[in-house]
Amino acid sequence: MPHRLSFVILIVLIAGFAMAQDSAQQPQFVKAEGAQFVSSPVLPECLTFIIQHGDPKAGSSISLLKFASGCTVPWHWHSANEHLMFVSGTGQIEMKGEPPHTWKAGDYVFNPARHAHQLSCASGCTLHRYVEGPIDIHYIDAAGNEITTEKAMAAFGERPGAAIAKK
Repeated sequence: MPHRLSFVILIVLIAGFAMAQDSAQQPQFVKAEGAQFVSSPVLPECLTFIIQHGDPKAGSSISLLKFASGCTVPWHWHSANEHLMFVSGTGQIEMKGEPPHTWKAGDYVFNPARHAHQLSCASGCTLHRYVEGPIDIHYIDAAGNEITTEKAMAAFGERPGAAIAKK
C-alpha cells in the first residue's frame, strides 16, 4: 500500500508541475513593423535583429534578422543547434564539408552545434533564427582556429555593430 500511495503522490506532483508550466506560458504576438532592430558588437554592422521570443542569454530563443545587401557573417560556429528560416531576399550559406547553397524565401537550414558556417546576403535578406540554447558566436579562420570578431570582420571589409538601435 505505501508504494501505491507514493505512486499517486508522484503523479499528483508531476501533474501539478505540468499545470504550472502550462500556466507560465502565455500567448505572444510580436509585430515586426515598427520594431526596434538592434545591432551587436559581435556581428557585422550590416546585420540587425529583434528578439521575438525567449532569452538568448539563458536559453533558446527566436529572432528576426535583417541583412543589408552585400552583408556577410564570416566563418563561425555556435555552441547550440541553429535553425534558419528564410523570409525574403536571396543569399548563400556555406557549411564546412558541404558545397555552397544559394537560399531564397521559404528555404530552411539546420546548423548542428559547433558546425562551422558562413552566411552572405545578395539582396535585402530577412530570416527567422531559432537557437536551441544560449546564443554565442565563435569566429574562425581558414584553419578552423578561433579568431577575434575584428579579425573576422576585416576579411570582408565589415565592421562590428555598435549595439545600437536601428530602424
